[in-house]
Amino acid sequence: MMRGRRALLLIALIAASGCVGVVGDRHDVPGTEPTFAPAEATLHRLTRPQLGNAWLDLLGEPLALPANLPADDRLHGFSSISAASSTISPIDAEKYEVATYHVLDQVWADPPRREALIGCSPAAVDSPCVRAFTGEFAARAWRRPVSDGETTALLALGSSIADQLGDVSQGVKFLLAAVLSSPHFLFRVEVGESAPEGENAPGAIRYTSWEMASRLSFLLHDAPPDEALREAAANGELTTAEGIRVQATRLLGEPRARPALIRFFRDFMNIAALDELDKPPEKFPQLSVTLGPSMRFEMERMFEDNVFEREADFRELFTTRETFLNQDLARVYGIKGISGPDLIPVTLPDDGRRAGILTTPGFLALNAHKEQTSPARRGRFVRIHLLCQDIAPPPAGIDTSLPEPDPEKPLTLREQLSEHQSNPECAGCHERMDPIGFAFEHYDAIGAHREVDENELPVDAASEVEGVAVDGAIELAALIAALPEVGACIARRFYEHAGAHLAGTGEARSIEKLVSDFVASDYTFTELVLALVTNDGFRHARAPAGEAEGP
Repeated sequence: MMRGRRALLLIALIAASGCVGVVGDRHDVPGTEPTFAPAEATLHRLTRPQLGNAWLDLLGEPLALPANLPADDRLHGFSSISAASSTISPIDAEKYEVATYHVLDQVWADPPRREALIGCSPAAVDSPCVRAFTGEFAARAWRRPVSDGETTALLALGSSIADQLGDVSQGVKFLLAAVLSSPHFLFRVEVGESAPEGENAPGAIRYTSWEMASRLSFLLHDAPPDEALREAAANGELTTAEGIRVQATRLLGEPRARPALIRFFRDFMNIAALDELDKPPEKFPQLSVTLGPSMRFEMERMFEDNVFEREADFRELFTTRETFLNQDLARVYGIKGISGPDLIPVTLPDDGRRAGILTTPGFLALNAHKEQTSPARRGRFVRIHLLCQDIAPPPAGIDTSLPEPDPEKPLTLREQLSEHQSNPECAGCHERMDPIGFAFEHYDAIGAHREVDENELPVDAASEVEGVAVDGAIELAALIAALPEVGACIARRFYEHAGAHLAGTGEARSIEKLVSDFVASDYTFTELVLALVTNDGFRHARAPAGEAEGP
């Protein structure tokens, strides 16, 4: 009964908090320089990794994390954008409540651990020891200072439950459950404050030092602020670009930064789907239950090596022959002498067959049909995800399937797709997608290299992209790496991931500055991160319509 009432209260609190999704653009007068108009401040629901790290930070290890948590969906390519557009349904509220008691019960089942957490063996919930612990715990959980009134209200709740149950420790547990069920824990609550005159545009506010601490820590560690970051927030050091850069540099140098930024890359390349790789084993003997995840691991390890270990030009990811293989992947690559599930560094032969992430089996298999390659899918991915160009979906009512082939007159896929090129309703998009995709035709639907296609016809991978003749994926990847649109697209997508919204026209100057900084750093990704967190667009917000600027 008591838990059910708290669940209803949680739903009411979250509904009242008014979760805000993606905001609209602010339109400027044609021919004028866009005014700076950052996105509105909003709420960001913690993702599953962030929630798990927050519990571990507060309760310590060992801690078995709940499995049945609300899913992290993707919106506009990123789980971060989805989390900023999410409310909590009654079903999800129940899941969070069950999860809260799941983690607390583990601590309360171990009396010495429980007492170590609280700092004493309390005789009453309103004792000085519990009051001090409650204030400190709530401040860490809510990632901001808590008022005496908030602490007193929590203690009153705990005391009431302790009286009802005749158990002080249970009163403290229910008190902590209230802290961990609060929207201030489950969401990153951002309100902002008035900035000094001249720092921002009219109508814009800056994030507080405490809000910036959470923005930094959840972006770079997928976790709450650590002690050093909390201290910097308390001292007001995170209201300046210099103070933010100091802390961000420190956070980037710690191990937690790797999985957090890898999660950005996973969304950016849409490779989480590889965990559910579905190909017919009778057609692809290389297939195993672990091949899909191995494909994802290879691409993520290439990103990690480029960003953290070599701090190289990010565009080298498109041309490098350095990769990481295990037995699963070696079978697809056709490389002998590699065994076991662990990835090992490998320099691919300079034979013109493979180089960079666009020739990895993961990219090629993901952007193909179940049994057959798809030049359109591969070309569409490059246009949309790597060049940030729009490709409209097929017009309603258009049959996108290819005609049944004549077994007496086999055709290459390029010849079959000529139907799309000749159809005026299809040609506009296919003329932009297919030439890119044709350059990948030396790789089948699982990413294995081939010289003949499904019909045993010779592969023709020659094409023309952006007015440049290319012959095969290696030449195409080198061309793509050299296009200025690639660096600009990566910078823009990281800006959108970090801010958890699609960039509006009022953020054009912020993105231009970020792109310029990325280019000036010779496309070093860690420098892109530092440029992003000190960028005005990341440090400022727009007050919701009809509201005054911050407190």
